[in-house]
Amino acid sequence: MTNQLPDVAALVKEFDLRKKGRDNGSIDKPPATQSGLDPVENDVEDRCHRSLKKRTESYRRERDALQSRMKPEGPEEDADTMAEESCKAMENMILTAKANLEEYRGNVEKYQSTLQIIREKYDLDGSEMPKVPESSFKFFGILSFLILIETMINGIFFGANLRGGLLGGMTYAVMISLVNVVALGWVTGRLVAWLFGPTSQMSDPQRLSGILGLLVAIAVGVLLNLGVAHYREALPVDYPPAPESVDNSSTLAAPTPTSEASVVSRCWQGNDEIVAGREAICLFWSQWFVLNDFQSYVLMLIGLAMFGGAAWKWRGRQDLYPGFGQATQKFQHAKQALGVYEGDLLEELEHRRKEAVQRQEKHARLADPVAHYYQARRAYDELCKNHEDLREDAAHLKESCRKAIACYRSENRDARREPEPVSWRTEWAANWELPDPPVKPDIASRSDAQRRAAEAKSAKDARIKKVNDCYEKSAAEVRKIARIQVV
Repeated sequence: MTNQLPDVAALVKEFDLRKKGRDNGSIDKPPATQSGLDPVENDVEDRCHRSLKKRTESYRRERDALQSRMKPEGPEEDADTMAEESCKAMENMILTAKANLEEYRGNVEKYQSTLQIIREKYDLDGSEMPKVPESSFKFFGILSFLILIETMINGIFFGANLRGGLLGGMTYAVMISLVNVVALGWVTGRLVAWLFGPTSQMSDPQRLSGILGLLVAIAVGVLLNLGVAHYREALPVDYPPAPESVDNSSTLAAPTPTSEASVVSRCWQGNDEIVAGREAICLFWSQWFVLNDFQSYVLMLIGLAMFGGAAWKWRGRQDLYPGFGQATQKFQHAKQALGVYEGDLLEELEHRRKEAVQRQEKHARLADPVAHYYQARRAYDELCKNHEDLREDAAHLKESCRKAIACYRSENRDARREPEPVSWRTEWAANWELPDPPVKPDIASRSDAQRRAAEAKSAKDARIKKVNDCYEKSAAEVRKIARIQVV
C-alpha cells in the first residue's frame, strides 16, 4: 500500500479509538436507538475519504501524463517545407554575393592582364622571379636604422672634440648621415639598378653617361666620408700641437706636396673649432687619404659601409623588370582576397547544409513511428499498472477503515451496560467510486510501425539528398563565378 495511505494501527493511534470506545461505552454512547455512524466513526470515515481522494488525484495526474505519451505529437514544422526553405536560403545567399564575387574576380583578371602585357614587353617566359616591392615600413625602418647607427658613431667621435659635447656632435652627425645614406645612397642605388638591370636597353651614349654618373656618385660618397674623417682630425682636441709661429696665409689653396709634419703645421690656424672647417680643407687637399690616427680611418670606413648599405637597399627597391613586381604583388593580393571571399562563401554554405541536415534528422527522430509505437505501448502498460495499484490501495484502505471502526465498536461494547446500537449489527462498508480502467489506445502493430518508419526514412533521405544537391549546386555556382580565365 502507498505510504500516504494510513493502515489500521495508524488510524487507531491517530483517533485514539480504544480509549474513546471505552469512554463512550462507559456512558452508553452512542444510544441503542441511534442509526448510522457516531461522531468518532464519522471522523475515521472522513479521514479515509480524504486519503482516497488524495490518492485518486495523484493517479489522475499520472494518467493524464501517460495518455499524452500514448498519443505522441510530431514536430510542428513540416519536413518538406524545411528542405525548401534551406534550398531557397542558399540560392538567395549566392544571388546576394554574386556581385561582390564578380568584382573580386574582375580585379584578379585585370592584374593578370597587366602581368601578361609586362611579360610580352620584356619577353619573359615565366621563369623570371618578380621583384615584389618590399614593405615601405620595413625598408624605411632599415634606412632609419642605418642613419641612427651612423649618427651615433659620428656623434660620439665629434662630441669629444666640440664645446657642445655629444649634443653638438649629434647635430653635425645627423646632417652627414642624411646626405650619406639618403641622398648619395639613393642616387647610387638608382644608377646601379638602371645600368645593370636585365631590361636595360639603352644606347651607348646613354650607358656611358650612366657609368660616368655612377662613378661620380661613388667618388662623391668616398670623398664625403674622407672629408668627414679630416674634419674630425681638424677639431681642436685631435689636432697635433702647432708651432709657435705659423704662416697661415693662403691655406685654402691647394698646397704642394710636403712632408706630413710640414702639412700639419701649415694647415693649423688656432685652437678654435670655428676654423676647423678651413683646416680640414687644407688637410684634405694636402694629403688626401693620409690620416693621422686609427680612429679617423675607422670613422671613414664606417661611413663608407653605411653609404654602400644604403645604396644596396635603394638598388634592391628597384624592380628588375619595371612594374613586374608591383603588378605581381597586386595580382597576388587580389587573388588572395578572391580566395578568402570564395572560402567564406563555401564555408557559410557548408554550415547551412549541415544545419539543414541536422534539422531533418531531428524531425525524423521526433516523428519516428517505431519510437511512437514503443512509447505508446509503455505508457499504456504503465497506466494499467497504475490503475491496478489504485484499486489495491483503495481495497487496503477500505479494509483498514473497516477494522479501525470495528476496533472502536468492540471496545465500546465491552464497556457498555445497555445494548449496542442496532446499526452496529451491520459492518461498516465503503461505497467508493474509482476511475474507470484505461481504454486501450488505437495503436498500430509493430510491423505496421516498422513499415511506416521505413517509408519515413526513405522520405527523410530524399529530403537530405535534396538539401545536399542544393548545396552542391550553390557551391558549383560560387566556384564558377570565382574561376579565373587564364590569359
